[in-house]
Amino acid sequence: MAEALRALSRQSGLAVLADADLVGGRRTPGVQARTTAWTALNRLLAAHPDLRGRIVGRTLIVERAQPQPQPQPQPAAELEEVVVLGRKGAIDDALAIKRAYDGVSDVVSADDQGLLPTNNLAESLSRLPGVNAVRNHQTGEGDRLTVRGMSTEWNAYRINGVRFGGAGSRADKFYRGVRLSYLPPEGIQNLIVRKTLTPDLDGDALGGLIDIQTPTAFDTDRDQVRLSVEHGWLTRFDRPKSGKAALAVSHRFGDRLGLFVAANWSDARSQFEMVGGDSDDLPTVWFDTVYSTGWDFDQFVMRGMELAVGETQVRRLGLNGSLDWRGAHQDLHLRLQYNRYEGEEYRNRLNFRNDGLAGTERLVQVDSRRTGLAQPDAMVVGSDPSLGRIYGYSTADVKDVDGDGRITDADRKVRSVYSLAGASGVWDPMGFRLRRFWESTRESGLLSSLNLGGRRWGGPWRIAYDLSLSRSRDDLDGGALLEFRTDAVEWLGNRGIKVIETGDPRFRLWGLNPAGMAAVQDPAAFDFRHLGEEWERTSETLGQAQFDLTYTPSSGWLESIQVGGRYMRSSRRNSGAARPDLIGPETLADLDGLFGTPVTDLFDGRYVGDHRLGVVLDNRRMAAEIDRAYRGDSAYFTIDPKFKAQTSTERFRLKEQDAAAYVMAAARWDETQITGGVRIEHTRSDVGYPILDALRGDGRDHRRNSFTNVLPSLHLRRSFHGDRVLRAAVWTSFARPDIARMTTARQYVYDQDPDRDGKTNPKTDWTLQEIRQGNPDLKPMEAVGYDLSLERYGRSTAWSAALFHKDIRNFLYRASTSSIRDGGLIERGEENGAPVRAYANGRKARISGMELAIRHNLDWAPAPLDGLGVSANLTWQVSRADANISWRRGDRLPFTETPETLASVELFWQGGGWEAAAGWNRQSGFLEGMDSFANDPYEQPYSFVDVSLRRRWGADGFASIQVRNLLNSHTYWYTFGSGSEDLREYIRTGPTVTLAISRSF
Repeated sequence: MAEALRALSRQSGLAVLADADLVGGRRTPGVQARTTAWTALNRLLAAHPDLRGRIVGRTLIVERAQPQPQPQPQPAAELEEVVVLGRKGAIDDALAIKRAYDGVSDVVSADDQGLLPTNNLAESLSRLPGVNAVRNHQTGEGDRLTVRGMSTEWNAYRINGVRFGGAGSRADKFYRGVRLSYLPPEGIQNLIVRKTLTPDLDGDALGGLIDIQTPTAFDTDRDQVRLSVEHGWLTRFDRPKSGKAALAVSHRFGDRLGLFVAANWSDARSQFEMVGGDSDDLPTVWFDTVYSTGWDFDQFVMRGMELAVGETQVRRLGLNGSLDWRGAHQDLHLRLQYNRYEGEEYRNRLNFRNDGLAGTERLVQVDSRRTGLAQPDAMVVGSDPSLGRIYGYSTADVKDVDGDGRITDADRKVRSVYSLAGASGVWDPMGFRLRRFWESTRESGLLSSLNLGGRRWGGPWRIAYDLSLSRSRDDLDGGALLEFRTDAVEWLGNRGIKVIETGDPRFRLWGLNPAGMAAVQDPAAFDFRHLGEEWERTSETLGQAQFDLTYTPSSGWLESIQVGGRYMRSSRRNSGAARPDLIGPETLADLDGLFGTPVTDLFDGRYVGDHRLGVVLDNRRMAAEIDRAYRGDSAYFTIDPKFKAQTSTERFRLKEQDAAAYVMAAARWDETQITGGVRIEHTRSDVGYPILDALRGDGRDHRRNSFTNVLPSLHLRRSFHGDRVLRAAVWTSFARPDIARMTTARQYVYDQDPDRDGKTNPKTDWTLQEIRQGNPDLKPMEAVGYDLSLERYGRSTAWSAALFHKDIRNFLYRASTSSIRDGGLIERGEENGAPVRAYANGRKARISGMELAIRHNLDWAPAPLDGLGVSANLTWQVSRADANISWRRGDRLPFTETPETLASVELFWQGGGWEAAAGWNRQSGFLEGMDSFANDPYEQPYSFVDVSLRRRWGADGFASIQVRNLLNSHTYWYTFGSGSEDLREYIRTGPTVTLAISRSF
């Protein structure tokens, strides 16, 4: 039997999973006929009724058959219990695929996604060890993935074995990788995270490869039509509604041809409340530059604060299909995926910000580094009718701006929130900005692919081949910002805005005198400032061709030799522009026709009365009014005639070609298998970028670059005691350079006021100060990974323990903040006497970690406890990298979006046609970026509790109720520093209830 199964695997291209103890010594007649793999497997097992076969994804599984129940005088529905379905069956299928793989991996199966609430594939995968979802701050939905500390752009993605392109995230300043929030779980068969790479897999994956598998008509033993619908609602605010529908059709035209088509639609609506600070926290003493270190952050103050409420809407539309022909020696397939994403977000904000405004001018120290000067209020020695107060400072201490030999109010020139412009100055805001904002964001995205390929086999040879074309987009269709603002200097007797601490660091309050508190709630106190809108488009088109040729000897220790190659061509483009500014009414009160319902209570009574948000604009009416304004028929807004029309501006264009080839072999001695080989990838790029030169005129240029990566790897897999698997791997990978740094515009920076008279000089007098530019010659990041894992697959219990370590060269953090972007520029020569500053390659980084996972079923216990089970995993990881910022030399920080601990626990039960589950998912805080004063932002820990109850509806359907975020946890908590004391932003949505039914016909 063992040889027959190996022959079936060789000819079908499917992996076979079977315990040697189970099939050893058995004999079975061979199969010689033009038939499918499923039919052949059943014929091989026909003489052994104690065995059964299953096909899960691309794996043939042979296992001991379930004992048949004895006839009982009871309803037939009770016989369902002998079939492994629902959560238990889903876990078994996932573990079977994990066990069969040569390397380290984790799997989510189709049924596994459906029991607990899941909006998209990012959330489906986030319950696996070593994988965390980076969530959308406002909706709480998973947006993208980090795998073993490696962010989205450093992982590879493929669908049905073919590379899946991705445009990254323009909002987060990266342009590689796939936002899995675009993809719903409907129409997906299996999700596999491959955490070690063999040479036949794409090498540009520092963290791993996310392998998405869709169904075919041959995955079931009969034709099927499956329909599911959902209806849900948020339990807080206005209880916004959500809906979802999915249809899947599977049909075979005889034994050879099959068609599978799945379509899905969803519309998810939500609302959120937000409280936070404004801009960066500031030190309590004057500073010369934000690019400085050594501060005591406990002495920092919040510059201001804001309160907001908002709503979101996310729509998804998807279609995937597979047309398959199965022959005796050849398979052919045509596969299509199309997934459209649309998102809208609206927000009303009340904002306070202490600032250096007109009327807050301060005296300037002669020596800005000197400390110990007395404060101005203590130095007043007299007054002058025209010059104001007279101070006791000498002209050696404070600059005598008007040159009259005295220091008076006439010498105040620098606007500041500090008492003196110099190191003796202390926090002393005189004025603040009082603002109300209305914001809207409309975005859309696309992930699509078309794949034509097949497999052919004969004797010991097998070849697989594919041609594919994919298209991805990440677009800002419109981002509007409306601002009403009053510059409040000595406003109604208030000197600056006070931020008041409460017993909870998440919930601060603003403080003004009674007149100020009342005026904040008066829309007439807010003057019109600005209304504008912009758009941005990012796209990638990816074409590729690949083949894999495998030779499988019929006997001996050599199990297989495999060679292959791939050619890939990618074209990326980013462009954007601003629409004309709009002129609005005099104050916010003049928009009363667009007002919505006032917000009188946020965060469970913490913001009420004088601290309420108050007046808000109705989101839909306001958005419609902007559209009318651009058509010229608005009652409130007109196009600013002074606005200079902008055409679409191409910000970058990147063309990349990649040619890859590999060779690998697998050898087996008893239960030990060793797989080794090498992959070579050669990348060529052509970078087009703008030239920004205010003196000589703008233009465009392009540069070419190429590099080659040689990627050896060695994997060991050993089975022992029948149910244990030991794995070890040493492997290499790389990540192509950061597109944002490669394509940054070449910008000429001029001193336009060289004589310092406060006026712009004629262009002939301008002097070139520096040239800033990107670096198309950046090297790829390169990594060596070391992995060791032990797994046990028992009847009732399965567990795994894995250790991993990765050393990385040329590491660069994502350029997500201005501190990272500006601080990463270094001098790389000069031009016309001016320094040229560009990005450089990074330095070293490392990450180490441990993953633990367990699944246990109480199937040995008496009913109804025999339906109970638990699944849990824990990940611990530590990362460090050089900051690679010029003013933070020597700093070593954790990776961004990389929690130190990840944990999840799920309790599930099934019996009598019922299924229930409760899941808890937690991730610790992580570094979100780098910021001014080295006071870096962190996202605080979060945890979600989800519950579900499902009732089987006959043999082919179910009805369910799910509650997401049962305990109303926050969706986003952002602080300065890793502690919880220094608030930047805190957002909550609320629990969501979903009712669903599904039925197959």
